[in-house]
Amino acid sequence: MSKAAPTPAAATKAAEPSTPKKIPPQDATRETLESIAFAFVLALLFRTFIAEAFVIPTGSMAPTLFGRNKDVVCEECHYPYQVGASEEVNEDGYLLSRVRESICPNCRHKNNIFDLPVFKGDRILVNKFPYQISNPERWDVIVFRYPEDPQKNYIKRLVGLPGETIRISRGDVYARPEGQSEFAILRKENPYKQKVLQQLVYDDRYPPVDLLSKGWPERWSSVVHDDAAGSVDGWSRSDQGWKHDPKDRTFTAESSSDPQWIRYQHRVPKLHDWSSSPDGNDQSTNSSPELITDFCGYNAVSSHSDDRYWVGDLTLNCTVEIASVDSSQGGSAELWLELVEGVRRYRCRIDLSSGKATLLRNDDLSSDAQSPSIEMASADTPVRGPGKYTLALANVDDRLCLWVNSNWLNSGLIPFGKGAEYSAPANRGSQVADLCPAGIAVKGAKARVSELVLQRDIYYRADGRFHSRQIDEVTGMFSIRDRLSQPVEYGDLYAEKSNEATFEPLSSDEFFVMGDNSPRSLDSRLWDNGLNRRNAHAVPRQALLGKAFFIYWPHGVPFLNNGKGYKLMNHSREFADSSVENYPEYTFPFYPQWWRWKRIR
Repeated sequence: MSKAAPTPAAATKAAEPSTPKKIPPQDATRETLESIAFAFVLALLFRTFIAEAFVIPTGSMAPTLFGRNKDVVCEECHYPYQVGASEEVNEDGYLLSRVRESICPNCRHKNNIFDLPVFKGDRILVNKFPYQISNPERWDVIVFRYPEDPQKNYIKRLVGLPGETIRISRGDVYARPEGQSEFAILRKENPYKQKVLQQLVYDDRYPPVDLLSKGWPERWSSVVHDDAAGSVDGWSRSDQGWKHDPKDRTFTAESSSDPQWIRYQHRVPKLHDWSSSPDGNDQSTNSSPELITDFCGYNAVSSHSDDRYWVGDLTLNCTVEIASVDSSQGGSAELWLELVEGVRRYRCRIDLSSGKATLLRNDDLSSDAQSPSIEMASADTPVRGPGKYTLALANVDDRLCLWVNSNWLNSGLIPFGKGAEYSAPANRGSQVADLCPAGIAVKGAKARVSELVLQRDIYYRADGRFHSRQIDEVTGMFSIRDRLSQPVEYGDLYAEKSNEATFEPLSSDEFFVMGDNSPRSLDSRLWDNGLNRRNAHAVPRQALLGKAFFIYWPHGVPFLNNGKGYKLMNHSREFADSSVENYPEYTFPFYPQWWRWKRIR
């Protein structure tokens, strides 16, 4: 006999879901605690193996990363810059002293910064995962445990790899791999990384207007090569060729069959030039061009700056607008960009009809300054005919690089290949030509040049544990600074007094690190050896924590109350109960510096 089918009522009851049981209070509490614990474990695992946030306390990696700092806008030229303030406080955050003044890196005017707000350093993310599955790469920005005190975390740039012998000489870094006999210069293989590491020499968009009105000469000017009396390296200032508009900061040239030049001269006012220039006094006689040095505005927090070393590795940036190309002038229409370093001129010549760019150099400055003769490499560019072009020519680490119309979507790097690299000349000394180290010329075209910015490469100081200064202060420092306007004498004295630092070979699991702010970085060059390690300058592989990859929070920018915001808390002095009036530790409201949220190169 078959089983009876369920009644409709029974079927309906069977289809109803069961009512969930109410969780006892103690079980709910346990679930909540388990969820919190699980989230904590995930966060701990993420922090341990994936990524971690750090705050930069000091300026050893400036200008790549800022430590405790102040934002300054120069009172004279209005150039915005940062100055380090890490030395104001001790390790516990108590105020020791206040930074009172700084020197503008653009015009060298002394600015009163005593009451400017101070900000904590950049907050960065460090990726720990890559070094767990692969080896670090040269020029990475890394976080590691300080070998002398593993409780402290340091951040530097990785320079030397396992097995290498590192040498620092004339501002450059060299390596000799194990088993090889020769040192080779260490270039940034990614030229974009090289580009972002350049530091300011002069930004023509921010001129010292008041000083110029009193007769101080412009750094960029129209010139002719005539070897006249008073010329510098044969270049004389002239109204021929380019016409300068000091208000718009532009140079304009009509078409000519001969190249028309503008050139840079490093005419830097001293502090007394600002105070001894009453209205109407001609300051042109107080100025003489000098060599470009490793001046670092981030460090210049007093009347004395620590720059003394000539830097010949430069990057020329400009915007060139070609209005027309005149074929009636005969010959080709060309744009020339030129950089001088020592006994060599390096030039990029661009044919304005075809866009072809050719890199050239000469090896003897006594030859015709108009025509470097050794062709190094050539490549096509988009600089063809009328148009507006942004250009950058770099001579850094024995390599020439050209960027055209570079932006965040397009690197703009022109592919010259290995032909853009060269070996340094035997004579590395500075020459008179280094007083006019950068130039732009046009022939056969009507052109307009603007947005002139000259930069320099990082100068790595050859300091070491056994000689803490590259040039001894007593025997060389002051005399060599006095010769910056006498390049040949400077070069001779530098060769006599300077040191190069060579470090013992790294083992198979050791690395060599340095800070981008070489004058103020306690790094592999200068560490003590209290633990009696075989290589006091080395970072062992097991000390590496990860690769810094992103600035996720530079300090906020205060607003309201004339841009100062409102104070929330004053600083406190060490060994004192009272706070420091008018010196807030925090300000509110603020908005983020979104333009500095970026990947760390």
